[in-house]
Amino acid sequence: MSRDSTFEKIGDTDIKHDFNSLKDGSTNSAAIAAYYDEWAETYDATLKNWDYQAPDDAATILCEYLKSGNDVLDVGCGTGMFDKAMSRQLDCRIEGIDISAASLEIAEKNGKYDRLQRHDLQTTPLPVTDNAFDAAVCVGVMTYIEEAADLLADLCRVVRPGGYILFTQRDDRWVEKNFDSLMDKFEERRLWAPLKVSKAKPYLPKNDDFNDSIQVIYALCQVV
Repeated sequence: MSRDSTFEKIGDTDIKHDFNSLKDGSTNSAAIAAYYDEWAETYDATLKNWDYQAPDDAATILCEYLKSGNDVLDVGCGTGMFDKAMSRQLDCRIEGIDISAASLEIAEKNGKYDRLQRHDLQTTPLPVTDNAFDAAVCVGVMTYIEEAADLLADLCRVVRPGGYILFTQRDDRWVEKNFDSLMDKFEERRLWAPLKVSKAKPYLPKNDDFNDSIQVIYALCQVV
């Protein structure tokens, strides 16, 4: 199994996070990396306590369209929660990419990834060749991406024609960032054909800052 283990730190380790809370988020790449590096060891346990279901729900949606042996790119893979969810449902070849070095170390230790890379997802193109994957999934990441259209357009590059892109976005940010318009523009440009856009669903129901006030939307599109 081939793995890229060059998970070097970026930025100043003494950086002052511009995270006021998980609810507020950030698009400062150095702050995001530092925040998730600090959280990595307890991340999975904390999300379990908050009843976080997005990786399992995303895997269930995607598995309807994939078959065993397909190539999947986990964009913003973190500690590997989607990899674990997917492996419980379908045997796919999964590569992961994330900004947090500490999270990637845990994903490498506990996951089944065929390859892991460290990269700032706000910098495109991603270090991935064209038409390399049958699907790309991006769960719990869009909050931290300043130019979501740039990242999603690049996923259309790395996913083979006829393949799938599944991403999540918080319902408040979906409205704030006008994701309805983004979806339409990508369809007009013949980058993808939307297949499913879910109703808002519970996101972190046992987190006091989220509860039912902030929910999550799942979008599934087929690359043209």
